[in-house]
Amino acid sequence: MEIQQDGNGSPFIEWEQYKGGWKRAWIQYKADDRDWANTGRYLNVVRCNAPGRPGGNPTDFPIFDTELSDNEILISFVALVNGLTGCEPV
Repeated sequence: MEIQQDGNGSPFIEWEQYKGGWKRAWIQYKADDRDWANTGRYLNVVRCNAPGRPGGNPTDFPIFDTELSDNEILISFVALVNGLTGCEPV
């Protein structure tokens, strides 16, 4: 699992969940009225049309535990989702 940085400096993991089916998870920091859960930090997930091409509407999850690093959250999330669904990333 490789953690990368997007153009905004946000860490992300992109993986091929099944042949041709890509996903991306990233950490986003929000402030003011965009911070709907008042946590300041969110885990986002979206499908990708192709590697490096997120598509559709992302789902955001507020992060309440501030002791975990961005990288720890990303690695844990991707490993857990793939483990729960029985998917071995390609």
